[in-house]
Amino acid sequence: MNFEQKQTVECTLYFSAFDTGSLMLTTLERYIADVRSGKHKKTVEKVRSYLAASENEKAEAVKKGLPLLVSGGVMAGGRRLEHMVRYTGCIGIDLDDVPLPPGQVLSMARLLGYVKAGHISPSHTGNKLFVLVDSDQEHHLQAFEQVRAMIEKDLPGVIVDISGKDANRGCFASYDPDAFYKEVAEVVHIPQETVPVAKKAPAVRLSSYPDNSLSNYIDKFEVNNPFTGGGRHSFVLKLASALNNAGFDESEVTVECLRRFVEPGFTEKEVRGIVSDVYRRYRSSHGSNPWCPPTVSAGQKSLNSLTSLTPIPENPATEGESSLGFDIDPDEVVLPHFDRALTGRLSGLLSDILKVVADDREYDLLLLSSLTVLSTIMPRVSGMLKKQLFKPPFYTLIIGSSGSGKGCINIVCKLSDPWQNYIFNISKAQVKEYEEKKELSEIYKAQIRAGKGKKPSGLPPEEPTPVRQKRLHMSGYTTTARMIEQLDVNSPYTSFLYETELESVNNTMMQDFGGYSYVLNQAFQHERVSCSSKTNGTSFIEFPELGFLATGTPGMLAKLIPSTESGLYSRMLIYRITGRSEYQSLTSADDTINSVRYFEKLGERVLDMAVHLESSPTFVCFSDKQRKRLDRYFEREYNNVRVFGNDDVASVVLRHRLIIFRIAMTLTGIRKGEARSTAEEIEILDDDFEIAFHIGTRCLRHSLLVSTSLKHSDTEQHYKLPDAQVDLFDAMSDEFKTSDIIEEARVRGISRASVFRMLKKAQEYGLVLLVSTGYYRKTEKGKNVKK
Repeated sequence: MNFEQKQTVECTLYFSAFDTGSLMLTTLERYIADVRSGKHKKTVEKVRSYLAASENEKAEAVKKGLPLLVSGGVMAGGRRLEHMVRYTGCIGIDLDDVPLPPGQVLSMARLLGYVKAGHISPSHTGNKLFVLVDSDQEHHLQAFEQVRAMIEKDLPGVIVDISGKDANRGCFASYDPDAFYKEVAEVVHIPQETVPVAKKAPAVRLSSYPDNSLSNYIDKFEVNNPFTGGGRHSFVLKLASALNNAGFDESEVTVECLRRFVEPGFTEKEVRGIVSDVYRRYRSSHGSNPWCPPTVSAGQKSLNSLTSLTPIPENPATEGESSLGFDIDPDEVVLPHFDRALTGRLSGLLSDILKVVADDREYDLLLLSSLTVLSTIMPRVSGMLKKQLFKPPFYTLIIGSSGSGKGCINIVCKLSDPWQNYIFNISKAQVKEYEEKKELSEIYKAQIRAGKGKKPSGLPPEEPTPVRQKRLHMSGYTTTARMIEQLDVNSPYTSFLYETELESVNNTMMQDFGGYSYVLNQAFQHERVSCSSKTNGTSFIEFPELGFLATGTPGMLAKLIPSTESGLYSRMLIYRITGRSEYQSLTSADDTINSVRYFEKLGERVLDMAVHLESSPTFVCFSDKQRKRLDRYFEREYNNVRVFGNDDVASVVLRHRLIIFRIAMTLTGIRKGEARSTAEEIEILDDDFEIAFHIGTRCLRHSLLVSTSLKHSDTEQHYKLPDAQVDLFDAMSDEFKTSDIIEEARVRGISRASVFRMLKKAQEYGLVLLVSTGYYRKTEKGKNVKK
């Protein structure tokens, strides 16, 4: 063993186990500091309370929402071993169900000179330790076994979980005020004389050899169907069904599945049972969709045209191939929930709103709907983006099947009622005053007429300026003319169109008098809205302000916005409810009316906040650091949809940048209003930016998924994987042939024509270079399309 100075250990932190696309680089020291500080305290305590109540499934579900640390190295683009770009020699040791109290085991581990850091696990039944080694990634397994033996020797009675044998193994963040970190620890020396373990496998490729066909097939299946905790049973079930249909032998499938997927908590017996049950129940479909390894091309001569850059394998495109691959079931795509560890930093008002939620789904829906409602109650709050003035209100659309729980947002209307009533009553008094003055003016005119032009004594009453009644709430059943009139009357306040049934909007939009999608499009950007008719004449609104919140089913969405070419789609912040819906039991909360009164009281707080904001103008802006982070993310996403996706959704990406700004403005306005601050120019807090960025980018994934369904019929929506082409490009090695990418695309269900279009755009956007006929080399930009 030896000591090394400046032992900064680089690690990768994923926001949750469900979201392997959202990650950040961190250090082991910073991670331990967060564990000690209580950053994840609320979530961890919830896990421990569920375990204490023997509700293990709920505990496991909550735990998977914690951040996930990969201490072994720096990752990029995912969590598989091939995504590790730099190995740091830090081995994570997982001690489950320790024989002594975890705190005592931790104290003993602290005394070991080679243990760099450690903390108690989220379940409080074990420990996580971190040890540095001087070997490289090729010798990780050897290093793990050596450190494992040392730990089990120096901490009698403990058993090290073998999961750490993989360099990309992650551990969940925890809360432990006694966690420790040593600035300098002994680095364990690993002898290099022994045979090294196998090198990191390159990106998966289909083999031409029949004896590898089963392994290759499973590799291909795993590309878009990751084997993760919480979905292991359904994963093996779907895999076994596919392998049965492909004609693979049951015994061979069983052996391969046991080799790959057995792990703690997922036993050999369970895997055997799943495979056996599938082959028994679906014996008649065995071999119905046989799979053959690809054949090598006969070696035709390459042509100079784009479609013949290299010899292309003789595999015709199968029916159903598209630019984004095979259809998927959106309910099987587990879109991750919002990270409560991050959104836990919300202001007091939003935290109080979210206290009533029952589960993660309701948490997401109430958070989104509350932010949307509050964005319409931000008087005199504004900011600049691309040299244009914007106000906070934005549009939110929650999509889910019938009975998916989207109706829970109805309670949030209580937040806006006091403010809308307040403006209504002020306006009502102004209208009454106008009518009284108008009446005096009419009486005076009548007296003049009666006196044949002789004016009555005294000063003549002033002709009053017309005043109309403000009503901030709008319904889906509104004509275009009435909507424009109401937007004009309500100015300078924000109008709010709220419908729990998207059907009402659809029905009105289909009528000649109700086609107000133009108004929605213009109001989102605060662009002039004008209207001319013989009856009402010409009118226009220079700076319309409108918020929108609605819920509906996928079929209703397709009627409202049949194509992504519609500008309305890119203006929506979309949340697609996925996963299985569960029956919600009745509770004692219905025994009193307190829950309704709770939101009514919150509405009064919102009113007080809004009155204060109206008395003090607020100009909100990003910091330079925040702007640069937005630009890095959205430049990548914009280029990706241009090259790998559908050009129609490029505007979706760009407008989510504006939506993030509006969410951040709303969060800033809430903080100012609650603090009764009088500051007129405010830079967005980093916490508020991180929350807005997290919500906006996560909903962008929802929007891109839903966008893949919109160019099909109203009766049947087909979903694709929106990242299919990005994943295909990323799976290619740094240098590849056209024939390689065509073959990979065929397996993924992506058409040849789409591949050629993608390659052409990839060259235009500087992602690849054409080295020679049919041979490409990725640029640095192309190597990082998923980072």
